[in-house]
Amino acid sequence: MKTNNIFYSFALFIILYSCGVPQSEYDKLKAEKEQINNELNECKYGAEKIIAEVEKAYREKNYTLAKDNINILYEKHPESPKNKEFSILLKTIEKQELAEKNKKEAEEKEQIRLANINNTGMWSVNHYVDEFGEPTKQSYITNTLTISGSFSNTATQDSRLNVTFLISNSSNISIQLYEYAGNNPVKAYSSNSYSVLIQDKDGKRLKLTATNYSDRLHFDESESWQLNNALMKGGSLKFKIIEIETPTTQYEFSIENADYYENACRKRKES
Repeated sequence: MKTNNIFYSFALFIILYSCGVPQSEYDKLKAEKEQINNELNECKYGAEKIIAEVEKAYREKNYTLAKDNINILYEKHPESPKNKEFSILLKTIEKQELAEKNKKEAEEKEQIRLANINNTGMWSVNHYVDEFGEPTKQSYITNTLTISGSFSNTATQDSRLNVTFLISNSSNISIQLYEYAGNNPVKAYSSNSYSVLIQDKDGKRLKLTATNYSDRLHFDESESWQLNNALMKGGSLKFKIIEIETPTTQYEFSIENADYYENACRKRKES
């Protein structure tokens, strides 16, 4: 009822002002209008109302509305003793928002993982064969998609390169390098050591060492584990391999998307 009276008085003020009224009447109506505005502001921005809005929004976990009203209370009523309490509440809200955000991201990540539980991306699980070409029980992970790059030495510059990964487990990883994108991997007749520089999807860089005793560059247990962790992150990886005794011999290649390597590792264990 009070609100109706306020709007009625305001409407009357507009009508009388448009028709022309004595100065005294005009001043009276002007004062009433100011009072109406004050009452409307008090109704909308009263300290008690704002405090109640904050507490209600917080109970309902409407953190955005709660924060907005905390700011309004501080702006409209800086003298309110609730401002100190709400400044602490604001920090609590920010922590709860962060926790909810992290929980939501974790749930979405888990949903994606479950939806792609059988997806191995560019990777496949195969089995080594014996002397008769029969599959053994020993499985390994390799790249189904071609990994291409380039190599240079004293005889050539930026020639084509293909790369194959042979991953028996997280502590036993080898790489075969196929110069000129041919069918025969680079071989060693004694042993050749290589410096292997890797950049993972987060920009983290590793400097590893691999040794070629036959037809593949093999990483020892510790360095295989580091490479395995980089592959677990998925995404893109960059490799630069330098033969230590002959630094002019270099190989460069990239993995565009190593996603779902973790699934391939799980499948290898199950096979």
